[in-house]
Amino acid sequence: MIDTILSEVGNFLAGARAMMMYWILAIAGTVFFGIVCILSLFGLGGIDHPDFDADGSVLDHADTGYLDFKLFSLRSILAFLTVFGWGGVIWGSRGISGFLLALFCGFLTMLITASILYFTMRLQYSGNVGTKDFIGRSGTVYLSIPGGMAETGKVVVSCGGATHELPAVAEEPLPTGTPIVVVKSVDGRHFLVKKTQ
Repeated sequence: MIDTILSEVGNFLAGARAMMMYWILAIAGTVFFGIVCILSLFGLGGIDHPDFDADGSVLDHADTGYLDFKLFSLRSILAFLTVFGWGGVIWGSRGISGFLLALFCGFLTMLITASILYFTMRLQYSGNVGTKDFIGRSGTVYLSIPGGMAETGKVVVSCGGATHELPAVAEEPLPTGTPIVVVKSVDGRHFLVKKTQ
């Protein structure tokens, strides 16, 4: 019974429909991945971090310990689809083994792409500004803060000639657009802010 199912699945994965899917993923992934890479060369690479200031400029992320590794981003997913698609084109005729090989190569490429993005971002922002540089800075609430010091929101603060997005907590609820001042760092990852008068 299991052998029959595996045989049917293998035949499907080696068939014309699966090969068409591989070709579509390979070509579409290559085109879109190329577009994203070209946009990055022209300074429009904020696609993985769609955080924009009011004037449309991409917000920088400060090196304050919360620049987390993200496996799933636009670039890493496009890299996965591209390599998975081309892997399927190359090995798809092998059925299940070809599918698994293409899947493995796609996942490995996604992991490598995410790692490159992570370390590039760390290098880009390392040493620019530290946590203490934000204390006393004025800014604006970007993502509303619920208040009560329990849940976080986000604020936008200018520091070191760049605009930075910071995770923030507050004692009182602060809606988006509220002017704030950064009071102190909380646990090295979040900032306590208060509404300016």
